[in-house]
Amino acid sequence: MSILLRRLFHFTIGSFGSALLNLITIPVITYFITPEEYGKTSMFLVAQSLLILVINLGYDQAFAREFYEYKDKKNLLVTALIIPFLFAILLASGMIIFSHFFSQLLFGVRIYNGIIVALAISVFLLILERFFLLLFRMENRGLEFSFFNILIKFSILVCTVLFLTNFKHNFITVIYAMIVGQMIGDFLLSIRCLSDLNLRHFQFDFDLLKKMSQFGLPIVLANFIYGLLVITDKLFLGYLSNFEQLGLYTAAFKIASALLIFQTTFTNLWVPTAYEWYQKKKPISYFQGVSECVMGIIALFFVLLLLFKGIIIFILPNEYQEAQYIFPFLCFYPLMMTASSTTQLGIVFFKKSYLNIIVSLIAIVVAFTLYICLIPEWGAIGAAIATGTAYIALFLAKTYFSMRIWKGFSIKRHSIVTFILYILAFLNSFSHQLIFISILNLSALVLLLWIYYPVIKWGISFIRNKKSLENG
Repeated sequence: MSILLRRLFHFTIGSFGSALLNLITIPVITYFITPEEYGKTSMFLVAQSLLILVINLGYDQAFAREFYEYKDKKNLLVTALIIPFLFAILLASGMIIFSHFFSQLLFGVRIYNGIIVALAISVFLLILERFFLLLFRMENRGLEFSFFNILIKFSILVCTVLFLTNFKHNFITVIYAMIVGQMIGDFLLSIRCLSDLNLRHFQFDFDLLKKMSQFGLPIVLANFIYGLLVITDKLFLGYLSNFEQLGLYTAAFKIASALLIFQTTFTNLWVPTAYEWYQKKKPISYFQGVSECVMGIIALFFVLLLLFKGIIIFILPNEYQEAQYIFPFLCFYPLMMTASSTTQLGIVFFKKSYLNIIVSLIAIVVAFTLYICLIPEWGAIGAAIATGTAYIALFLAKTYFSMRIWKGFSIKRHSIVTFILYILAFLNSFSHQLIFISILNLSALVLLLWIYYPVIKWGISFIRNKKSLENG
């Protein structure tokens, strides 16, 4: 087995394991609480998602960018943590002082300040989680990465079960379970990685910090704008529709997130590999081949998810069955994010991180416009169409700007497949004719296999050549 495949296998364990635990968590929660209560839970998830995007201030991506160029990795890690931790102190203090305000903002009442305080404390562990897991990725410590990913998800699942079987069946119980489970998992991860911090012999490198700031800080604004894309679907749905539709949408998003197995697995492997190939000046055909292979794989699983949606939806109670017509367009989120990680490389390689701001603005304008137009008429399905379309716009914008500053490659096959899947998702969202949709999905699967036949041959040849080189 080649080194690349061995690394992929190690990272895949964690992605599949955490995704499986996530899927198990869905029926556990939906069994105990109604779609309306689940919709309220999603408001907490909105806040947590935005926190995760902004608390690192772009220094996590700057850490990855400098990893292969800076010799002292431990010193690099501590330097990267300085500004995020200082920011976390200010952020957590503000959340605790104004906890009643944030409780009112998220839940419509001022009495849940305990949740806000717990979330504020967890900010520090979330920072360490991001950097420690990123360190595992950059050093290709796939087994450790997978173990702790599974451990964190397992901790959340166990806490969820314990809390829901011993306390009230409402969204507050679910939120406390999530916070406690996340904190336990992150605490164990932090204990394991203390040896990776060079605190005793740390030497402050101002030039390094300046360099990381120049790369990372422009990403903060882009991340904030992108964060709006991540959370506004739920906010618009909550304000323009109701909590029941929001609960159905959240459940559908969890189903579509099954495709995140491939996004997270691939991204974890691809980021260090892409930097390594760029440093070694590998030919552009390597990057194009990988891009088309990964697009093909996740597109095939996209269609398989639609093909078996009737079976998959049975994991949810009857009141959540409408989610099967919502999740098709939400599948574009992992699809487009995975594809863009292979086509946006020019932005990363040439350190043009400010372009991410323009890209995010384009996507958010598309999303906002469609949310306002579609949600009042179609509710959660309208929100899903808007979200899927916005992520397609994000992919096209990232690719366009990347190809302008980098040699790049053709995305003709990507574009054709995206168009086919868009039509397919639309029909799956609005047609309730099971036989017709099943035949259509099966036909699309065959069509994709035909489109990607040359890419499959290239992938097999690439793997064989890698094996020959390693054995020779």
